[in-house]
Amino acid sequence: MPVVTRSASVVVKASSDIDGTAAANEGSEPLPDSKEKAVVPVDKLPLESKLQEQLEQKKKMQLAKKIRLRRKRIVRKRKLRKKGRWPPSNMKKLKNV
Repeated sequence: MPVVTRSASVVVKASSDIDGTAAANEGSEPLPDSKEKAVVPVDKLPLESKLQEQLEQKKKMQLAKKIRLRRKRIVRKRKLRKKGRWPPSNMKKLKNV
């Protein structure tokens, strides 16, 4: 069976301005000058490098813990399957009654 490939075309609107900002601002308000700095809230500022490294390390350790626990659970299931005790049946629960 022959494989048919399809190609897509892209339509691009050309701008008369050098940096292309004129076409973007035609229907809206003009952008503020680049010299004016936008006010950035304090909580959005980047953390110090040491704190950033600590956060990254913490996230790595949390991910490693999740992987470790998942692997442990899978190994436990594998051993129980080998012994014939997994999946647990309802009859085993009723055995003690």
